[in-house]
Amino acid sequence: MDRFYIPIFILLGCIFPACTSAPEQYTELEPQVLDVEGSQSILIQIDHGEVLILGDEEKKVRVSGQATSLEILEYQVISKQDLILIRVSTGRQGFSAAPLQLEVHIPDRMPVKVETERASVHIEDYQGDLEVDTVSGNITLVKGAGKLTLWSNRGDITVQKSSGTISVAGNYGSLQILNVHGDTGVSTIMGNVIFDGLIQGDDLTRLETDHGSVSVDLSPASSLNYQVQSTSGDVACMLPVISSTTRTCVGTLGTGHGTLRIRTVSGAVILQLTP
Repeated sequence: MDRFYIPIFILLGCIFPACTSAPEQYTELEPQVLDVEGSQSILIQIDHGEVLILGDEEKKVRVSGQATSLEILEYQVISKQDLILIRVSTGRQGFSAAPLQLEVHIPDRMPVKVETERASVHIEDYQGDLEVDTVSGNITLVKGAGKLTLWSNRGDITVQKSSGTISVAGNYGSLQILNVHGDTGVSTIMGNVIFDGLIQGDDLTRLETDHGSVSVDLSPASSLNYQVQSTSGDVACMLPVISSTTRTCVGTLGTGHGTLRIRTVSGAVILQLTP
């Protein structure tokens, strides 16, 4: 009887390899180099993929990248009087391998805005006014300085080694703030907030979430006054306190020059020093 199953196994062995998708094949986009006029800003619009933005000392905007075959519906790099527009549409609806990998070099101090639906955005060594708005893509900012505004409805956001006026907001993703200085505001509804670093001097840090948790690991060299409040979440402050309950804590560390404010509705809060 077993011999009757042999043709079936052979048939299945022929079908399954045919169903396995082939690796994505990428083709290079035509590189673009544009001279920058004094009052110009940059607008990058992309629906899906990966975007790498790098600060550059050269006074030119350079665009390069690669895309999967037959995925690019639109690729425009247009220089107008006050704006450089970079627009790429892939038409990709799923969440498979990125159909586009775009790299943009931007002169320091040139304002830039990124609008995307699902693209992941990575920014590094940028100084100036930056705004990133995405529906579900992840955002990573490393070594940024200036007015930095980051928003992702469902994606994760990470900010590292940055300074200035920093605004990070979302609804569902994780928000990680690592080694930043300046005026930092972080807010989310369902996402968790993680802060790790030094607060001192003129640093003002505000962390807010409705239903996610807040975890803060402060450098022992921090100097700040802090105030933590939760409507119904548990609060654990493992720092010198002036007053504390299971829902609040207030205290001062060092000379108290920096400021930390934490607020949640039902999310738990842990505030402690790094080892």
